[in-house]
Amino acid sequence: MLQKILLYFLVLFTCTFGVFERTQAQSSVQGAQTKEPDKSPSDKNSPTRLLEIGVGPTAYRGDLASSYRKWASAFYIGVKFNRKHRVNGHLNLAIGSITGQNPGYVFTGESETTPTPNLYFKTTFFSLNYDLQINLIKTSRWIVYVSQGIGFMRYNPKDEYGNDFQSQLNTRASNETYGSIAAILPTQAGVIYLLPNGYGAGIQGGWLNTQTDYLDNISQWGNRSKKDNALWLKFQFIVPLTF
Repeated sequence: MLQKILLYFLVLFTCTFGVFERTQAQSSVQGAQTKEPDKSPSDKNSPTRLLEIGVGPTAYRGDLASSYRKWASAFYIGVKFNRKHRVNGHLNLAIGSITGQNPGYVFTGESETTPTPNLYFKTTFFSLNYDLQINLIKTSRWIVYVSQGIGFMRYNPKDEYGNDFQSQLNTRASNETYGSIAAILPTQAGVIYLLPNGYGAGIQGGWLNTQTDYLDNISQWGNRSKKDNALWLKFQFIVPLTF
């Protein structure tokens, strides 16, 4: 039920901002003869929508890693709404993997049974999120921004043999179960450079801020009280969609 509510909220959130962007675009066209609100001279020749295609590394922090040191990779595709000078929307889809390992991991807390947590995991993930990007610098060529978003991710941790951990009940405390969908609240920053024709390149990095403690299949037998997290870095190619 929680997963359905989360998915419904994300769809509603995305549709609301899509309508907002479209309404703002129509308002700008209707008011072009009088004024162009929130749009500087440097924005007039800039593309209003940008397609982003990128790849980059991901790193995990959780019970099997106290720092971001074991890397995997992900593929990204997104759309950046670029009409406004200060605040714009951004929709992003990512497909990738996250991994972690600690051969010496031992649960140090109390347990009714002898703890037998996993020492390795790898999870593939699919995520979709909507961000509000605040431009710190925006010219006809450069965009420097920070962003905060909301979305969800689907994940499925597996062992070194490719077997799902969810069905391996001996790797968790008694009666400990979890789902495969979690909310994410990505916090990011990035830089984009655009050529005169609207094409460009960029780099973006940040944290997923996952709202789950089960990326690594470890929670009750975990020595950390915080939720698992992931760091991602994206190198992206920019294609103009509309001007």
